[in-house]
Amino acid sequence: MYSLVRKTLLVAVAWVLSSCATQVYLSKWEPSQVDLPRGTVLHVDVEARGPLRHELRRAFTQQIAADGYYSLHGNGPCTHLRLHHVHVNMVEPSKDDKHRKRAYPNRVELRADVICNYQRIYRREVSEYVSCDYEYRPDWEEAAEDIAAEVMRDLTPHLRRYSMGVDAVEGNPAVEQAALACAAGNWEQGRALAHAALQQNPAEAEACYLLGIIERNARNYSASDSWFRKAHSLKPESKYASALRGNAQLQQDERRAHAQLNGNAG
Repeated sequence: MYSLVRKTLLVAVAWVLSSCATQVYLSKWEPSQVDLPRGTVLHVDVEARGPLRHELRRAFTQQIAADGYYSLHGNGPCTHLRLHHVHVNMVEPSKDDKHRKRAYPNRVELRADVICNYQRIYRREVSEYVSCDYEYRPDWEEAAEDIAAEVMRDLTPHLRRYSMGVDAVEGNPAVEQAALACAAGNWEQGRALAHAALQQNPAEAEACYLLGIIERNARNYSASDSWFRKAHSLKPESKYASALRGNAQLQQDERRAHAQLNGNAG
């Protein structure tokens, strides 16, 4: 019983400490999940009825035009983006609801397929909640725009923002100060403070980890690898090893995304 309580307390303490980490924000390239050539004409087929059909077609047309990666018109290769198996879940109002005779939508579910030369090369199940006004009129426009954005993120190479947590170090406040500077976008100040933290303690693994993040942000992957390796050698934590592996995946995704953007994907 005592060991169980102790283990629970340790888990709780670890969670509290991790939640206190400073989140440093970076961006990474995510390639399209399909290697369709840039400029491919996407023909959007919507298998739905009523206002939802109109809003889905409008939302996808608008999203494709805004991305500028694919085309909606032209004589080039044509690929079909099918939106089908559309299902609207309905929620029954409560007994004391004045509109109880009228069910209202809860969410839209559909399947999105990309079909090239009669061959399916992409499939995605999408579900999106539908908001309603005080008269329980569904906002199909907002739901359709959310669905279109989600699907097109898969189909278009793009930059995505993400974060990495840097823990505060007791007795070495420069580590947290450096992380806060980077989180605010002051990367060079963060670099100087991280080096100051290492001057105070050359064996400070978290400062090395942060320097690895700083070099990753600058896309100096070789230098980033060196800092992550040093952090892991000083303190063999899984997050340092995971960050090192992540660099390899980032470079692979970046190369593929740039190839797609330059029209060299195959």
